[in-house]
Amino acid sequence: MLDLVERRFWRDCWESVPAEVTAEHGVELREFGPIQVTVVDALPKVGMMNLVLGATEPGAVEGGHLGQALDWVRSRGVAAYVPVTPKAPGAEATQEWLRAHGCEPGYAWMKFLRDTHPPRFAAPQAVEVVKLTSGAEEPFGMIVATGFGLPVWAASFFSHLPERDDWHCYVALVDDQAQASAAMLVHEGVAEFGLAATLEPARGRGCQLALLRRRILDAADAGCHTLLVETGERVPGSPSPSYRNILRAGFEEAYLRPNWRLAS
Repeated sequence: MLDLVERRFWRDCWESVPAEVTAEHGVELREFGPIQVTVVDALPKVGMMNLVLGATEPGAVEGGHLGQALDWVRSRGVAAYVPVTPKAPGAEATQEWLRAHGCEPGYAWMKFLRDTHPPRFAAPQAVEVVKLTSGAEEPFGMIVATGFGLPVWAASFFSHLPERDDWHCYVALVDDQAQASAAMLVHEGVAEFGLAATLEPARGRGCQLALLRRRILDAADAGCHTLLVETGERVPGSPSPSYRNILRAGFEEAYLRPNWRLAS
């Protein structure tokens, strides 16, 4: 179920991009059996923007779908991530297949889970969280793109998400200015948190804690039973504010998921 929600999360982002942007920058989503591939030709080295999802689904390897997907990725010239859910049936065999077909493990993402018990931390002072009803009200998409180091045009992946069914999108205001973003997709009782970004002037002000708190409360109101979020694995000597915030918000580490890539 968690992998299913993740595929919908990224599919909705790709389907939100205006046609003129997809044509100009090589934005495409394609399915190969149970495999979902999202690519951006103009961002060939950005892993989160080039994803091969569903590698451990039944039939993905033995049916040839994963091989077809990787052939297509190679033809596009992008360095896509192929996440492998370690607890899924066949995960070990899938990773052996990837290794045998010219892939190697790269930077992994940690998955965190939480139920909807009330937050045990206070809302940070001087931060106001606003839930959006349309992309035009606040620069949501631009904050996400800027926070993740993406070009200006990449805001189009996220700007229209507040208008889509089951999406809850927010900005955090500091001194009445939108300085941080976050989103939540609700699907069959599971809420996936993502698109958390903070602009440089507001970092260290508690924006993401405030956004986590609001989404936890809203997920409970929406009838969710499971909350999901992920961030990059913790690397010794490299502090991660997002990792600390997620743990402080009551999430627990679920599993570390490797991201395989085509060997250079």
